[in-house]
Amino acid sequence: MPVVHIIAYSVVFLTAMFFFARSIRARIGVLKAAQSQDARGDVGTRLLGVIVNVFGQARLLRGDFSAGLMHFVIFWGFMVLMLNTLHFLVAGFFPTADLHIPLLGREDLLGGVYLFLRDLVEVLVLVAVIYAAFRRLVLKPKRLTQSSEAVLILGLIGTLMVTDILMNAAAVSTGEHTAHPMSFIETSLASAIPAASAGLTITINWWIHCLALLFFLNLLPLGKHFHVITSFFTVYLRNLKPQGQLPAIDFENEDLEEFGVHHIQQLHWGNWLDTYSCTECGRCDHFCPANRTGKTLSPKQIIIGTREMLYAHTPDLLLKLAAARRMEGSTAESAEGGGVAVVERLSEEELGGKSLVGDVHTDQALWACTTCGACDEHCPLFIEHVTPIVEMRRHLVLEEEGRFPKELQGAFEGLEGQGNPWGLPAHTRMEWAEGLDVPTLDEKPDAEWIYFVGCLSSFDDRNKETARALVQLLNHAGVSFAVLSSEACSGDPARRAGHEYLANALMQMNAEQFNEAKVKRVITTCPHCFNTLKVEYEQVGVVFEEVIHHSELLTRLVREGRLKPEHSNGSQRIVFHDSCYLGRYNKVYDEPRSVVASLPGVQLVEAEYNRDKGFCCGAGGGRMFMEEVEGQRVNEWRYDQLTATGADEVAVACPFCNVMMSDAANAEGHEHKPVKDIAILLRDAVLGYQTQGGA
Repeated sequence: MPVVHIIAYSVVFLTAMFFFARSIRARIGVLKAAQSQDARGDVGTRLLGVIVNVFGQARLLRGDFSAGLMHFVIFWGFMVLMLNTLHFLVAGFFPTADLHIPLLGREDLLGGVYLFLRDLVEVLVLVAVIYAAFRRLVLKPKRLTQSSEAVLILGLIGTLMVTDILMNAAAVSTGEHTAHPMSFIETSLASAIPAASAGLTITINWWIHCLALLFFLNLLPLGKHFHVITSFFTVYLRNLKPQGQLPAIDFENEDLEEFGVHHIQQLHWGNWLDTYSCTECGRCDHFCPANRTGKTLSPKQIIIGTREMLYAHTPDLLLKLAAARRMEGSTAESAEGGGVAVVERLSEEELGGKSLVGDVHTDQALWACTTCGACDEHCPLFIEHVTPIVEMRRHLVLEEEGRFPKELQGAFEGLEGQGNPWGLPAHTRMEWAEGLDVPTLDEKPDAEWIYFVGCLSSFDDRNKETARALVQLLNHAGVSFAVLSSEACSGDPARRAGHEYLANALMQMNAEQFNEAKVKRVITTCPHCFNTLKVEYEQVGVVFEEVIHHSELLTRLVREGRLKPEHSNGSQRIVFHDSCYLGRYNKVYDEPRSVVASLPGVQLVEAEYNRDKGFCCGAGGGRMFMEEVEGQRVNEWRYDQLTATGADEVAVACPFCNVMMSDAANAEGHEHKPVKDIAILLRDAVLGYQTQGGA
């Protein structure tokens, strides 16, 4: 009988391992057909990320806590049971031997502890599986993808727990295992299993457990549960560059045949690995302002759609890889250390005439993105959504003539001709400063700070008042500052809207002035300018010592006693709206709140969605200059969240947010509340007069 068992188990085990290895080889091997990506360096940070976010499940627990806890229990259940599983797989070849893991035998002290942990986690995992099934089949959260695969996996996990419990209990019943006081489950169940049928119970449950385990293993590389294996690598190899830094295009590289991404092989292997690791949990959709307001865009579907295309063409890509190796030898690799250098791109015919852009991902979905970064921020595995979307926009703008929302044409022309998206005369850029002491860098070359005003604060009436308020506060506090003599747009709107060539030209224009004057310290009132100057201008050769947002400087000046808010502005409750590019991208959450909290008689209240969960105003990613034709308006959705707090005023720290929230406040059907920048609120409190045109 043992011989038959060994033969049967060997056939089943080796067959399962063969198919598993073949699947893994295909999934990993095909990555060499993608673009290369350098993910080396900073080993400590990468390992810490794995410890905190894979083993600690930190990003899961900070979101939907109950779902995160469920996943945490299942994950750690598998970790604890891993030794038990390895013992099971090895013992299958030696059915009559008394095998045990060193130091964890039933007579060892640690063995008793492990038996207790094993029983405990099996019960907890079963509870977690039942909750997961109830949540998926009954509660049906909108963000979840309903799939038979997920239900099957839950069933397999539950089967593994139940069969292991029954096997161990039956083994005690037969006397094969001595009852152990630390193993509370097997001991309590053993009496319920008749000794006469205990042997059969062991055999049946052993084989069910074996088949379920090996079937589960082979399912992993075939669907979304591949993340069980790849999550460690995805988190370790994640992009460690600043979240707000998009990759630059080297327009002087003559080897570049196309700009942007529309073909699956134009993505780098990190993007492909991201698709392997997507759990379809839907957190990206839940926090996406476009998705939540009824737009076509689904960040989750951006990843899933790319994965489906990759999986469908993996056999073709492997053939291309094999051909490349035959041509250059198995060691022919690109200079960057990435994939094989001469992997031929799949032809249009091989792709069935489909492109990533337009077929897999619709233009409408790609242009709905506000680049707020909520999808990236809340993905448990650091999967990047925004960068691939912008790369596909680059293809539409730079390679497909006129294939972008028509409203952007005017913005692009204005930026190119006058350095601002409205095409207003560049020589009027300083009119906002009339009557104020605002020196230019030419007039004050030794200024400690350069105030980068930005387009909205230079040309939009509502935001001109913000710039004026900041200047008045800086002068009152005795801060040495100047402005650029001929400032142009920072390049953010063009860059996020996919016009990298125009963005690069604008950045170079400003960079020349910064470098010529050896500017080291910059203040901004616009978080978009702040992010671009802080983390992206290094790509055009500008390295600042310090780039700060006005909320940071104002907080510093209040704490130093150089600004003393002593006058009440008359409001009792103020809610602060987080700007995506200030908060989510650059983690500046406390400083603007500190400014509001410093106002006499003011109570700072919080919206339900705040800080890293803050909801976008709808203006980012060039959306400020596009019509919103789908679903509910993002700015009105967000404004309603803010006014639901019962606040008397809405405070902002971003000119884009100022425009969007003010428009929502004045829209029909919405309760009107004043919307003011924190600089205006602080100026009123320090200098003692009310803002004109600031609402």
